[in-house]
Amino acid sequence: MQKNKIYSFIGLARKAGAIAAGEGLAEQAVKRGKAYLVLITHDASLNTIKKIRTAIYGRNIPLVEFGCKEQLGRMLGKTFFSVIAVTDRGFAERIKELIEREHNNDNSAYGGDFVEQTKNS
Repeated sequence: MQKNKIYSFIGLARKAGAIAAGEGLAEQAVKRGKAYLVLITHDASLNTIKKIRTAIYGRNIPLVEFGCKEQLGRMLGKTFFSVIAVTDRGFAERIKELIEREHNNDNSAYGGDFVEQTKNS
């Protein structure tokens, strides 16, 4: 299953210290220019979505919708997480690639969707 591979790769990135998990840490990573990819779950709250979109506005950081907060949290050792920032370029590119491949093969509710990528003005 491709989704399991994606979650496993996210877990590997966490072990390598390349994940800022949670709304506050992800937002901080974005604002400090350390984020290369932001993942937000399908079931994230509207408030979280708004905060993250505001944080990445005007930055060249892709925002990708993927999975659900319970599964993401379980992979990261917590009850749930609805947003993470990937702080390593290599991990970010590979995770994005895996999600895009999954999206092209399966458009189910738990796949990943590319949401937006803002450009520097």
